[in-house]
Amino acid sequence: MILEFFGGWNFLSVPWLAGMVLLFAFEFIEGNTVTCIYFLRLRRLTQTALEVDQFTPELEKVRAEKIPTFTHFLDLPILFLIITLGALKPNDWTMFIVGFVAAMALAAALTLFIPRLYPWAQNQ
Repeated sequence: MILEFFGGWNFLSVPWLAGMVLLFAFEFIEGNTVTCIYFLRLRRLTQTALEVDQFTPELEKVRAEKIPTFTHFLDLPILFLIITLGALKPNDWTMFIVGFVAAMALAAALTLFIPRLYPWAQNQ
């Protein structure tokens, strides 16, 4: 629909729309690679831990990984940026760049701060 309404690939010259499409594609790829692979591995290790009725060292190591946590915390800021671009429709790339940097910074801060709230994460 975007290709038809904006005359083919001309939508790439519209910063807010190109930014929305780029962020959606980024989230789709990230969600179907990093997140999916992580949760499949986590499910397998959790089933193993349930069989032995205790947390295994491998499960604790996987739970402490930072990249899946970061991508998890990145989802909402990126969604907020997509919605903001669609609502405000800026004519340049400034909001996209500032919003993307802010989303990455927020996700990084949450990745570093949130695990400290949980006692079980203190030892990892």
